[in-house]
Amino acid sequence: MKRDLETFPSPVSRLFTPQQLKGLNRLGDFYCPGDELMPAFSASGAAEGIDRLATAMHPRDLADFRLLLTLAARLPQPLLASLVNLLDQADRLGPWAKDLRMARLGAAGVAYSLYYGFAGSGGPRVRAAIGWDAAIRSSISGEPAMNQLVRDAAPDLSPTAATVEDAFQRAHSAQVTIAALIIEQRLAVLDRLGEVILRRRDEIIARVSQETGKCATDALLGEIFATLDNLEYLRKNARKLLSDRKVATPLAMLGKKSRVWYEPLGTILVIAPWNYPFYQAIVPISIAFAAGNAVIHKPSEFTPLTGLIESILQEAGFARDWAQVVYGDGKAGAHCLAQRPDKVFFTGSIATGKKVMAQAAELLVPVELELGGKDAMILFADANLDRAVAGAMWGALTNTGQSCTSIERLYIERSVFDSFTVKLVEKVQALQLGTGRDDDIGQMTTAAQVAIIRHQLEDALAKGARQLTGHSWDRQSPQIPPIVLTQVDHSMLVMEEESFGPFLPLMPFEGDDHAVSLANRTIYGLSACVWSGDIARAQRVARRLHVGNVSINNHMITEGNHGLPFGGAKQSGIGRFKGEEGLRGFCNIKAVMIDGNSSKIEANWYPFTEAKYAAMDKMTVASRMRGLGGLVRFALAGLPLESLANKLGRKGRKG
Repeated sequence: MKRDLETFPSPVSRLFTPQQLKGLNRLGDFYCPGDELMPAFSASGAAEGIDRLATAMHPRDLADFRLLLTLAARLPQPLLASLVNLLDQADRLGPWAKDLRMARLGAAGVAYSLYYGFAGSGGPRVRAAIGWDAAIRSSISGEPAMNQLVRDAAPDLSPTAATVEDAFQRAHSAQVTIAALIIEQRLAVLDRLGEVILRRRDEIIARVSQETGKCATDALLGEIFATLDNLEYLRKNARKLLSDRKVATPLAMLGKKSRVWYEPLGTILVIAPWNYPFYQAIVPISIAFAAGNAVIHKPSEFTPLTGLIESILQEAGFARDWAQVVYGDGKAGAHCLAQRPDKVFFTGSIATGKKVMAQAAELLVPVELELGGKDAMILFADANLDRAVAGAMWGALTNTGQSCTSIERLYIERSVFDSFTVKLVEKVQALQLGTGRDDDIGQMTTAAQVAIIRHQLEDALAKGARQLTGHSWDRQSPQIPPIVLTQVDHSMLVMEEESFGPFLPLMPFEGDDHAVSLANRTIYGLSACVWSGDIARAQRVARRLHVGNVSINNHMITEGNHGLPFGGAKQSGIGRFKGEEGLRGFCNIKAVMIDGNSSKIEANWYPFTEAKYAAMDKMTVASRMRGLGGLVRFALAGLPLESLANKLGRKGRKG
């Protein structure tokens, strides 16, 4: 359907000239041309939201984007089409095309975000066509329908099956080279990787903040420091943990040696989430590589960090095919899984995790799933309240609450409920919103997550919850102030479903049993925290929580120790990541027994005779006897059996 751009009214903008807005509409029509049901970008009214989106851009990126829009407005249509085609081909043009890739990411990202509803401000005609507002009031497959809506509306970013197959073939070949490296060589590469990350940290933080909306400090600590800490753990421990391990040999096998070898699995598929795009790329890649594996990394289409991971790995000394990045949406992940990787490491939602597990089951591919959480904080009256307020605030709001281990339910002992609430509200209201170095809380990353927060808030208020903070939020902006809720109960979505946003819902409890019952009342089991001046009591309560990780008088610190395994119980996941278990989880754990090249015939070998059976029976009975007497009885039974076995083995049954 042909459309004349000049027939559509131009939006009003404080940040862009009319000519630049014309360029935005022209460029947007290439990425969102519309069809019989959906309007074109220029006809959707989507450009009306450009000022809101632009406020999240870095000033340098904003200036570059204005130049691109000016160019898009001035070029004749054939030349503009050629420019868009060049941008779309940038991924195939090699390292020199980094700036083109960034321009393509910026142009396409802005167009899709505005068209499909950045911060709920997408084109009004688009929202009407796809039933945006109605969608958030229902759910599909246990997920808020907004998630499904955004996935369905998003363009097909998936590479072809042939492209993915080629990537895996190159990975399989490269893995042979990786496995041939001694552990010291692999760790030397990872040490250089740490140096590169440290030197380029400002660039990484800027890119991460631009794509996720998180504040600079969240990016520094959660993406840079945590990643470097993991690399340091590997430097200090990987050699020992991957070395051959001696295992005790039972008395009946005296003279033999028992060993465990840790060998590479092969090619690991990492499917990463959007909330920590740098950390969730480098950490699993580095752990898998330390164990001798090649990696295919599939980042989220919402925060792909296009070109950044490859650039950093290459500078650190990774060969091109040691760790490859495949961009795209869920279809790209399915294409990758169809190549039968040797293991899948997936981080994301329960619903998507089930799909990954189902496809992997058909192929008998092992999976490790790091899924959602609904972490509980249990606060007893004897805890230091000022410290608990500060910990609760950070635990719930770090990364704007967009962490699988964020505190999402706060259970407070009734005797201190009111005093804790007053202190918390006072502190929360002093927090500063923004993405700079002086700011505390960034913004939401995706429009879908904004809609979930809005939906859960409206549901809670309709069911009687009381909102104490966050009244300034217009329920559309991605910059959501912290929302403290009281008078909540488990009929509300905010207490049942994962929020992944800046909520602090408070609920009183009476005694240990009540607290444990409330905390365990969820399908999730990722982590929790218990706060008390009585450490013994806190540990007793912690043992009763059905979770994979517990912090006492703190939160999330189990994640901060890379020597601890990380993973969940119930529907929060399968397997363990990081630490000894996580590193060895990327290995084929091979059991080995070594015997001498002697003439000895084993007692359990053929032939079997009645005399041999009687001797074996005596040895079996003796094996259950304890102490020195049992050891003597076992020897007295075993020695004649060994002699008989060797006689029968040499001369046969008739000998």
